[in-house]
Amino acid sequence: MSADLAAIRWWCLVVAAEVAVATAYIDLAGLTITQPRYVVYPFVWINVGVWAVLRTQTPRVDRRQWGIATAVAVGYLLVLLWAGGVLLVGLLEPLPGGAAASVYWDIPGRGPIVVYGTPHLRLSLIPFKLVGYLTLAYLVYARLLDATRVALSGALGLFSCVGCAFSILLPLLGATTLFGSTLTGFAWDLSTLVFVFTVALLYWADAVGAAVSRRR
Repeated sequence: MSADLAAIRWWCLVVAAEVAVATAYIDLAGLTITQPRYVVYPFVWINVGVWAVLRTQTPRVDRRQWGIATAVAVGYLLVLLWAGGVLLVGLLEPLPGGAAASVYWDIPGRGPIVVYGTPHLRLSLIPFKLVGYLTLAYLVYARLLDATRVALSGALGLFSCVGCAFSILLPLLGATTLFGSTLTGFAWDLSTLVFVFTVALLYWADAVGAAVSRRR
């Protein structure tokens, strides 16, 4: 119980610090916030992601199983980065703007945005997106280790699970332009909801699977 209370206190301090940093930035930048939820959502992504990663344990497996899980998780991460506009690739033609190395300031959580790359490969590192996609990739990695520990064929079934399908669609629902233009409509709301749902689904995958098995 003491460990749970310590965790609650720690997260209260984290949230308080985030509020203080965001408030200070808004005040110093002289911004007028008409949609407060757009300030909150990036921190939801970051906090939920960090919470899930810290609480997810990975089993010990042999080198072959670890290699398969790692390769699939890295490929999965690259797909998320590409679908979300974080990773841009110009194979046939150079990307607009050529080589880039810039920092764009924005509200904490959405910024600072670091853009770096060559005419054919470019990264646009947006804090909440980077944390979110890394979280999903790590959870997929952990689930793959669980699956391969039982049976290698179980790893293949992961690609048809709802969580993976949602997380591939997630960047498309919340995509922004390279320089982080503001999302319109309810894309922010929908992408945040899908992200939280996907993290929950992957985090509690074992518990859900066990519950389903008991009902059969």
